[in-house]
Amino acid sequence: MRRLWVDISSLSRRFLPVFGLGMTVVFPAANARGQDHDASKVQFVEHSPAVFDAAQRDGKPVFLFISAVWCYWCKYFEQQVLADAEVAKYLNRHYLNVFADHDRRPDLVRKYARGLPMIVLFGPEGRVRQSFAGVLKKEDFLAIVKHAATLPPPTTDARPGTVLAPAPVTWETYQRLRDELLRFIAEHLDTVYGGFGAGDKYPQPRLLAYLLELHQATGDRRYLVAVEKSLDGILGALYDRVDGGFFRFAEGREWRQPHYEKLLHLNAALAALLGEAHRVTGNTRYREAADRTTAYLLRNLYDATAGGFFSSQSADPAYYRLSVADRRAARQPPVNRDKVTAWNAEAAVAMLALSQSSGRKDLREVALRTLEFIRANMIGNKGAFHLYEYRTGRRYGEGQVDANAWTALGLLEGYRVAPTKGHLEAAEQVLRFAVNELFDASRGAFTEDKSSPPLLDANGVMAQALFRAQQVGGRGEHPDVARRVLGTFGGVTRVLLSESEDAVARAPEAVYYLRAYAQMFPKMPGDEPRR
Repeated sequence: MRRLWVDISSLSRRFLPVFGLGMTVVFPAANARGQDHDASKVQFVEHSPAVFDAAQRDGKPVFLFISAVWCYWCKYFEQQVLADAEVAKYLNRHYLNVFADHDRRPDLVRKYARGLPMIVLFGPEGRVRQSFAGVLKKEDFLAIVKHAATLPPPTTDARPGTVLAPAPVTWETYQRLRDELLRFIAEHLDTVYGGFGAGDKYPQPRLLAYLLELHQATGDRRYLVAVEKSLDGILGALYDRVDGGFFRFAEGREWRQPHYEKLLHLNAALAALLGEAHRVTGNTRYREAADRTTAYLLRNLYDATAGGFFSSQSADPAYYRLSVADRRAARQPPVNRDKVTAWNAEAAVAMLALSQSSGRKDLREVALRTLEFIRANMIGNKGAFHLYEYRTGRRYGEGQVDANAWTALGLLEGYRVAPTKGHLEAAEQVLRFAVNELFDASRGAFTEDKSSPPLLDANGVMAQALFRAQQVGGRGEHPDVARRVLGTFGGVTRVLLSESEDAVARAPEAVYYLRAYAQMFPKMPGDEPRR
């Protein structure tokens, strides 16, 4: 399962600790998503420092459950295990139980999740004692939580953070990183089934789009071969030929069993990739899939009334296994209507790219309306919010690097296509907040939690946004900050592509970092086209 790297901040603190008679009670927040899961008898509260304060006072371990509304196996686990009376009774008596919604708490996802559903068991002192992803039978689950409750505190952290290893910001450094990427392709491209690695297969559209860019820049066909072979696997296993769009990933090297959820940013990025792949290769199969995926997005996830895109469509294996005729007569899985800011900005960037490759002006307008929704609804005094709740219009999660980076980059990409003063001003406002409040000068990186390692992916997007701001007439100090970021992560990126044990899962994190580097060196000295 996909590994999400380390980064954390507290989006909200909505617990109310009450003390008396030797007991600590922690009341759940009104909007705690755990309370929406009626099948569970477990008494969930929302993640907060107050939980761990209460755990330490009462000597109770903490049970953290990370779930997603679109995740089939998360719902299965809730209904088949957590809803069991014996399980719920044990957890309610012996643990403080915390629910975290995947889409609303990216900080916790990045810090702890290695798949979904994700279980993390803490000791009363707040240190991780055990964690696992996936579904267990009731008996196995109870055995684990009972055992973990008796374990002593670990002597070291279970997941040590990334050590930042600076590297000089030079053409030679970038050339070495590109060489490492070629080595990564040679070592991990699955030439039999397509995709990368020998485990579960994810489509990785960001990585494939960057490889396609490198093919066009250098003429090296090895990049193109990797893209075409991967698209063979993706189209064969993850493409929904009835409704359009792509599923999230498939199990095993052979792409055996899809996980049927459809996510906004993944589908938008794949549509843009396929549109560009068609332009480069002329393969009509790519154009058809791009068109049908775009139609799916506009039909199922686009909010034509207010602008912007809804976040996802839930997995429903029973629906997707129906015959074509039965599916067309059946009710589709529900769409989750909250709007994730970073996903919307990434979708807008993808729609702009697809508009350029296809000549479709309607996609340009969809992208610009999405960016206007972000500008009007998702930016406050602390930069961009993480999420917009469709039902109430409330906004959640200020101060996240990912949301601010994507918001700035999206608005600036939109400004390049259609110069709108409001979009440039909003992008500058977001970048100003990010540089002043999220940039840790001592480490040369953006982070919302200075006690945790910064996130390579979000820093790469931010660096690209900073360079883009200068190109469209933004503030002069932006490139200096971007160069600091490039230097900070140079060694990390090289290790990620060459030595990391989970390079296949994490390689896409380096894409925007490498793209930002390419903006410094648009023409490589000595590059010769290779055929």
